[in-house]
Amino acid sequence: MSISSSLYRLQQIDSQIDQARNRLNQIDAILNDQTAVQNAESNFKTAQTALLKERKELTQLETQAKDQRIKIQLNESALYGGKVRNPKELQDLQNEIASLKKYLVVIEERQFDAMLLVDEAEAVFQKAEGERGQIEVQLIEQNANLRGERSSILLNMERLQVEREAAEKAIAPPELDIYLHLRKSRSGVAVTRIVDRTCSACGFSLPPALAQAASTPTQIVRCTSCSRILYNG
Repeated sequence: MSISSSLYRLQQIDSQIDQARNRLNQIDAILNDQTAVQNAESNFKTAQTALLKERKELTQLETQAKDQRIKIQLNESALYGGKVRNPKELQDLQNEIASLKKYLVVIEERQFDAMLLVDEAEAVFQKAEGERGQIEVQLIEQNANLRGERSSILLNMERLQVEREAAEKAIAPPELDIYLHLRKSRSGVAVTRIVDRTCSACGFSLPPALAQAASTPTQIVRCTSCSRILYNG
């Protein structure tokens, strides 16, 4: 096996390991991202707080209306019970009853509006509750799949690491040092194939002599544009 083919094989393995690591980072980021859950929980709590507020106001109005009816009943009992005979007092009772009934109408109108607001708040709450539950179910399924994928990737990386160690042993230290340096300086791609007499990494059109030299099994030939090792295979 030529030097360039050995290096290219190592490059293929390293690229697969890089892809696996990138995917692991993506998976870990997704698993650790609680944004969707937090937003759903925040919407749920906001809707819950709003609903409790509207229910409380409705309850207060219901209590006010009940108290108002009791006052009216007491005054009507006094008016028609025969205990009050003074004309002025009777007139005052009549005026008081009229005033109480008038304000009762106001309370009942507010009560009706409050009931509508409670209905609206309940609809918002039920929607937020449903969305929260849906997101929780989706996340459970998604995270289970991601954890399964993560386990598979880790097993594959173990296999690739064994292959890498074997491939690295076939390369002499000087060439390996060049490869490792290029991996750091060229975004992880140290070896590139020649395709139609061009460097497949940077697209540079290679002189015929350079392309031919890349087929020599005993030496490293590098692209004059990007400095990557050329593999003519």
